[in-house]
Amino acid sequence: GQWRSYQQQVATLMKTLECWRESFAEVQSLDMRQLLPAIDHFGDELDRRLAQVADMLAGQPPESLPQHVPLQLEVAALSRRSHFERSSVIVTRNRMVRLEALTRRLFEVVADITGSGHAGETTKVPRVSSNPLFLDLDRLGNILRYLVIFWSAWLANIYIPGLPGGSTLVIQATALGIVAANTPQLAVSKLIAPVFGGLLFGAVLYIFVMPTLSGFHSLGLLIFAATFVICYLNSEPRQALGRLFGLALLLAVTSINNQQSYNFLTVTTTAMVYTLLFLILMITAHIPFCAHPERAVLRLISRFFRSCQYLMEATRWDPSQPTMRLKRWRQVFHAREVATLPTKIGSWLPHLDLHFLPGTTMDQVKNLLSSLQSLAYRIQLLREERHTPQADFLVQAFFKDFRSWRIQVQSCFEQLAAAPDRLDGVKMRTLLNAKLVQLEARVQEALNKAPETLTREQDAVNFYRLLGAYRSVSEALVDYVGKAAAINWTPWQEDRF
Repeated sequence: GQWRSYQQQVATLMKTLECWRESFAEVQSLDMRQLLPAIDHFGDELDRRLAQVADMLAGQPPESLPQHVPLQLEVAALSRRSHFERSSVIVTRNRMVRLEALTRRLFEVVADITGSGHAGETTKVPRVSSNPLFLDLDRLGNILRYLVIFWSAWLANIYIPGLPGGSTLVIQATALGIVAANTPQLAVSKLIAPVFGGLLFGAVLYIFVMPTLSGFHSLGLLIFAATFVICYLNSEPRQALGRLFGLALLLAVTSINNQQSYNFLTVTTTAMVYTLLFLILMITAHIPFCAHPERAVLRLISRFFRSCQYLMEATRWDPSQPTMRLKRWRQVFHAREVATLPTKIGSWLPHLDLHFLPGTTMDQVKNLLSSLQSLAYRIQLLREERHTPQADFLVQAFFKDFRSWRIQVQSCFEQLAAAPDRLDGVKMRTLLNAKLVQLEARVQEALNKAPETLTREQDAVNFYRLLGAYRSVSEALVDYVGKAAAINWTPWQEDRF
């Protein structure tokens, strides 16, 4: 529970930092040290906290407890600014205060985990609530593939007379099928060498060494030596499969028992069982999705932008239509897709074979993934800001402008879902920037001219936060299109066998 709380705090901190970064462009022309006199001390305190968190995770006790830094606004200097500038300063300060609370909480959670000093004694970590049940298309696909693997082995055992292994084939298919279904990124061909290498090693010991042994001491020495050799030769993390299958097949082939017997058919039957297993895994490798890494990345990117398109449609103002339960469920589904798909795409990147993808480098793909993650953060931010209370006259004044922007972005998402390189980044940047510049000018004019009875400082802040969220989505979208244009996508779409 403590580590889940730590993970939750880190994820929230990352998201808040991303939101905070969106404020930089708005306040870079302002003298923030004049408007927030304690900003330097505030930054030093955050640096100190994060450094001590790293030290505690490395096993060192913290030097001091977090100190509260009041981040007060200089009201006199702020009153001389326009509504638009005041809003940007207040939004930036609010996010900094949020960062202060999150870093303090992160410090307390890590102190509680490591038991560092008095902080660990006084901190009580609340229970992290479990997430409700969500529909995960990738997990459903993994379940479907596992069921096909299991039933293929089971039906073969029933209807094929004299099948090598019999029920052993079903048992091994159950175990190996779980591994194959949970790690679709792992090519079946990469399992062949570790499995048959372990089988060969165990067969040599079983046929030539074990019949010469007598007594427990010699058998114990053999088991120790064999285990040491397998683990030593497969000591690197990337050799985990060799270590796993080597140890498993050593036990399976040698079949150590109180009444030991030796039969060459044990080795040949085990070899034929795994041959049949690999045949089943290869046949089911592309069920229900294509297992080629480049195709999987394209499929997940397409799903990501389809979910983005739906969420953008859901941000429209239409109070006359109540939100039905099915619509709410679809919003939750697509929001989770947008939040989790960048991580799933990242799990496929190490398995890309760039030899078959000329014109693509790993740095380009990683930059593309970083851009997708940034876009996911900003769409989540837009959805949150969309639900903040807004002044009615501001909503009515800019309803058409926001609708025009939303339709434009929806169209971009639709085209990116169809093909990752369909948009022209330069043209799109020009269109979106022009629309946003026009909108910002109208917002500032409306806030300055609005009667004091119709607008409050908080209305300006809320509307500015919403405008900033729209702007950040536009910038992230343009950034993605630019990074996607640098990749040659033609080889990604070619059939490969």
